[in-house]
Amino acid sequence: MLCLSGLALLLPGLNLGLAPCLQDARWDLTEDQLYSVSQGTLAIIRALPEPVELTLYFSREQAKAAVSLRSYAQRVQALLREYERRSRGRLNLKVVDPAPFSREEEQARSHGLQSLSAAMDAPMYFGLVASSDKDHWKSLPLFSIDEQNFLEYDISRLLQSLGQPEKPGLGLISTLPVEGDEDPSAPHLRPRWQVMVEIHKAFEVKELSGETQVIPDDLRVLMLVHPKRLSRETLRAIDQFVLRGGRLLVFVDPYSEQDPGESYFGIPSKDKASTLTALLGAWGLRLRSAVVVADDEYGQYVNLPGQPRPVWQPTALTLPGAAMNPQDVVTAGLTGINLSTAGVLEPTHGASTRFTPLLSSSAGAGTLPTSRLDHLTDPAQLASQFETAAQRLALAARIEGPAHSAYVQREHARPGELSESAGIHVIAVADTDVLSDSTWIELQSRNGATLAMPWADNGNFVLNALDNLSGSDELIGLRSRGHFSRTFGLVEQMQGQARARLHRMNAELQGRLEETDRQLARLQHENQSNDQLSAEQQATMMRFTEERQAIEAQMRRTARASNLEIERLGEWLKAVNIALVPLLIGLLGAGRWASAALSRRAISRR
Repeated sequence: MLCLSGLALLLPGLNLGLAPCLQDARWDLTEDQLYSVSQGTLAIIRALPEPVELTLYFSREQAKAAVSLRSYAQRVQALLREYERRSRGRLNLKVVDPAPFSREEEQARSHGLQSLSAAMDAPMYFGLVASSDKDHWKSLPLFSIDEQNFLEYDISRLLQSLGQPEKPGLGLISTLPVEGDEDPSAPHLRPRWQVMVEIHKAFEVKELSGETQVIPDDLRVLMLVHPKRLSRETLRAIDQFVLRGGRLLVFVDPYSEQDPGESYFGIPSKDKASTLTALLGAWGLRLRSAVVVADDEYGQYVNLPGQPRPVWQPTALTLPGAAMNPQDVVTAGLTGINLSTAGVLEPTHGASTRFTPLLSSSAGAGTLPTSRLDHLTDPAQLASQFETAAQRLALAARIEGPAHSAYVQREHARPGELSESAGIHVIAVADTDVLSDSTWIELQSRNGATLAMPWADNGNFVLNALDNLSGSDELIGLRSRGHFSRTFGLVEQMQGQARARLHRMNAELQGRLEETDRQLARLQHENQSNDQLSAEQQATMMRFTEERQAIEAQMRRTARASNLEIERLGEWLKAVNIALVPLLIGLLGAGRWASAALSRRAISRR
């Protein structure tokens, strides 16, 4: 067996001998590959038209007391170094500590970085700026620990947006007046819906009619709102747009409250459902016909005309964070989305596409026929008219994968038409009322101006979906890479057991301590009228005081002992992590070196 002195001589020799063999070798042994970049990211880097300088701003002095933030900053810097290493010269990373009132702090602020000032003497910055020249830059204003699962996505999205300075094109087909129109019952224009106001800030929007026969090639994304009685040629154009790689965000609804219905001889129609059955089926999903979701857990009180107080309505949903997919960048981090009379989406049997729910009901939700909503006077009555489905119902979903055309067969395809696609990208939402101003904003007047104040995440959800779909295939393919804060299962188990033992022993000791305090209090009360205590009383009080001190000392010893085994386990695991991985790398390198030596020897013998 090698002695320690022998190992001390052997390991440096191995290190020097193997360095040339392992110069570019790296292994990321974290469970979720936290320090590696994906193939999608590499493709985005290779597509950059010119070199990019990355400037990471991090206020080290201000973050001294924030241990978790400093650890996260180390991970961010390590990942950025990996970006730089894998970029083959396209990326250059610079780390800057912006001291208060310095030129670096002024640069950070001028590039839109947000500062953290809470509980700190000076502003703290933790953001990233990517620039290809002095006047062309993009920034991540703040790295949030809460969004660390999407760290690679955020950085890669920043790089891709830098290479695409123009606003992406967005096509819009809507049978609802989301862009505003003339109200025949009023002498003024109905304003553009607030969600479209926000979309226009980020996209170059081109409105298309319900009779359009082709979706322009310069449009990256199509937003389809409440498709209803679209022409067959328009449906065929949408079909071809999706098959040739266009991305689609579609809002369908079994009962659109914003749809006034068509009027027949002055009588409004009750038909408020979207009609897109053939296309949805070709993409591997369906919207349940003529039913809406009712949910006792996610329902809400609503104000109705003529009602003196809010009324409970199980079809008016407020989705909490638990109803959203935390692993998808579109919904991660959102806290509340409001829907109304939403439908149910579900995959079709034998579908070739992948169906991933983004928004879901509670497990206690059920469905109601849309006919119950016609001429409804008391929404509270709906609570007793549905049975729970005993499962979560999908209200929005991501659809990806191979798909066939709903209208084109290979043998009958027109020139340039496709009959199938290896991979489509669709996000479907079973509600159109989610876009309505009334479900997520409140209008307030300030200084003569009308401001839209959001009170739900509806707008963020729509913008996240469009932003994600407008990215490249590589960017869309990036998903959550796992959480940085990691613990050992055995350590967690031992901590739980130690806490339980400590709780039991503390409860017993606390009982003895309280009894001792009662005895001391009684003795002091009995002798309040006497200026002096007898020798026996003094001895009794001394005994109680000493017993109290002994109990407190035992409680401290118990706490220390309960954590000792965890500390020992932690040291052992640390030693294993420090020693085992280098040893494995050394063995792999030794094998590679030995193989190369044998090859050279065989060649020399020839």
